[in-house]
Amino acid sequence: MQMRLIPALILFLGSYFPLSLILLIQDIKESSWKAPLCRFSAEYSCFLPELTNPWRAVGLLFICAVSLVAFMVMMKRLSAYSSLDVVDSKSVPNDLINYVFPYVVSFMGLDLGADGKFYGFMLFIVLMFIITYRSGQILMNPFLLVAGWQLYELNIVTEGHKRCVKALSKDQIKAGDHLESCLVHGIYVLHRGER
Repeated sequence: MQMRLIPALILFLGSYFPLSLILLIQDIKESSWKAPLCRFSAEYSCFLPELTNPWRAVGLLFICAVSLVAFMVMMKRLSAYSSLDVVDSKSVPNDLINYVFPYVVSFMGLDLGADGKFYGFMLFIVLMFIITYRSGQILMNPFLLVAGWQLYELNIVTEGHKRCVKALSKDQIKAGDHLESCLVHGIYVLHRGER
């Protein structure tokens, strides 16, 4: 089963928060790098660095930051409502290459002020999202690892039925585990249960 579009988009955009920060830093004007952030004279004053393309740089950072916070809030609010027994489990390794490409592109002369490069980069990100979403690879997201989540493929017994499912857990899962879970858009989110 595939994650629904909006939660998948939130996860995808949130995972690029570090990239949006890199792009913001790269957009700082040269004059701001040479000037001190704060002046300690008769009047104490501090200045934010000046950006070459503030709407684009801050806009990308804002979208990714909001997505990151929304994803973290969504994951915190999940609560278990059913239990399952794990017959066997297999950790699914994350494919980092899909998420590395945009970082490489950011260091290959991406200029937020050049319309062609900026819109080309946006098209590239949209295509990366479509590919990872349609292929079911959206959960193979390195950001989940950073947040402490691991993707598993499990054979389980729940409500008397055997199933093969994908699951996210912050704990290591092994055969014989009894877990509490909730189903989110076809993906089980697991918590340690008590027998």
